[in-house]
Amino acid sequence: MQINILKKAQYGKVSTPEKETLTYNIGNIDGDFYFRITDNIGGGYFSNEWLNLNDIAEHLPNDTPFNASALAPLFKSKSTNNAGFMAAALKAESLLHPVKDTKRLHTLGDLTALNKAMQKLIKSNVSLSDEIAERETVKAAKRKALAEKLEARKLPTKNNPTK
Repeated sequence: MQINILKKAQYGKVSTPEKETLTYNIGNIDGDFYFRITDNIGGGYFSNEWLNLNDIAEHLPNDTPFNASALAPLFKSKSTNNAGFMAAALKAESLLHPVKDTKRLHTLGDLTALNKAMQKLIKSNVSLSDEIAERETVKAAKRKALAEKLEARKLPTKNNPTK
């Protein structure tokens, strides 16, 4: 699945929104919008898998406040940080609104404004680099080089006396 990245932004966690420690992407494919978390400089594991915005909106309740953990079933990876980090990204885009007097409960916002903003980026042919794919390419090259180095260092064996 080749998703065109339209936006990259930094934001804070739900508990510390003023500290921009997380980074997310918004992407598009076939008219659907996707979100993913790409970086966390504050510590903690997370998944960088893409979540479809329509799936998110369909999964969350429209009429009652909910905790970020409501997003957990949408992830294949089960890191405990996934839901909270994604909730913070959605909150940064005003897709989730905080419930008064609490940082941890949210209500679903209106997707229309995001849709309009992203349509402008699509019409402007915005296409940002995929840092996750670039990192994976570098990792694969390092693994290959290490495997070749280890292969070259193999000691001679009964079955392979030339090495």
